[in-house]
Amino acid sequence: MKIATLVRPDCVHFKGEKPCRFKRVCDGCPEFKPFGPKILVIKCRAQGDVLRTTPVLTGILRKHPGAFITWVVDEETVDLLKPIPLVDRVLPFGAESALALRAQRFDAVYSLDKDPGLTGLASLVCAPFKYGFTLNAHGNLEGFTPAAAYALRLGVDDELKFKINRKTYQRMIFEAAELDYRDDDYIFVLPDAAKAKAAAFFKAKRVPAGRPSIGLNTGAGAKFTTKQWPEAHFLKLIRLLKRELKVNVFLLGGMRERALNKRLAAQAGVPVFDTGADNSLLEFAGFLDRMDAVVCSDTLAMHLALALKKKTVILFGPTCPQEIETYGRGTKLFAGAACAPCYKQTCPDPVCMTSIKPEEVLQALRRLR
Repeated sequence: MKIATLVRPDCVHFKGEKPCRFKRVCDGCPEFKPFGPKILVIKCRAQGDVLRTTPVLTGILRKHPGAFITWVVDEETVDLLKPIPLVDRVLPFGAESALALRAQRFDAVYSLDKDPGLTGLASLVCAPFKYGFTLNAHGNLEGFTPAAAYALRLGVDDELKFKINRKTYQRMIFEAAELDYRDDDYIFVLPDAAKAKAAAFFKAKRVPAGRPSIGLNTGAGAKFTTKQWPEAHFLKLIRLLKRELKVNVFLLGGMRERALNKRLAAQAGVPVFDTGADNSLLEFAGFLDRMDAVVCSDTLAMHLALALKKKTVILFGPTCPQEIETYGRGTKLFAGAACAPCYKQTCPDPVCMTSIKPEEVLQALRRLR
């Protein structure tokens, strides 16, 4: 019996250590596909920031038609990117991936994080064209090209960041990457399997049909406790929503919000649905996908809701609302306290958040209907 000896490591489907997804040998394979321009995207930190960086995929493919795109991301965020068909290879950031990348040659690198380890990796990868951020000989951050200067200055100039800048994150990251920005939207694919838990919940809880579903993401993450909207405000909003809008109200969150959501459900005095605190990231997105509108702070839930094309009311306090692109789907509520935005992680009197009243949120939801 003749054994085929030809292998094609220049094929995008080639695995090497195991058969490709087509389960064919390389000789005469009709699925052979050569690599287009090889592009590396480095954006790892903060899941919400990774999600709002996905519009660059559209810009990259406009500039590099047929590109094979590799994206390096933190392990916890791999599941967000894997279902996106425009990303050909997702690598978790770590020593093994860094070594593998050092052995390759790319046509262009888009370095969109500012952390030393990530910018250091970008400086070491072999490519004739590099955009975004790098690490200089002093171990300090700088731009690969002058186009990154504005984004760099924004990080060190509070006057520019807090008061002068009117550019969204997406516009700034496109500029730093020297890509043409055309109001490109989030790219997010929610697998059908991730929708199953929410579908089962709706069925088991007999959620009334014919009423809008409003999701309240009650948490604000661990890093910025200053983004947290008061518990009493959530409680009042729940009662207003039930009385004024006659909607289904859902409490959304993770493990940090478990106790808070249980208290809200117990004290509301009206029916609410607690979606639980043990959902995976994609299962959480599956619940957001069932909502007609979402109320949240400047958090991952906001980016997921916007990526899912949901109407969103966003509560801003310590962070800059002007940097958030809502694509016409969101309403930004910002009290404009004298001390805000401040980007402080803790505050003894977060007046910027307490000043946003439940009645304002109710009116914003009315306008979105």
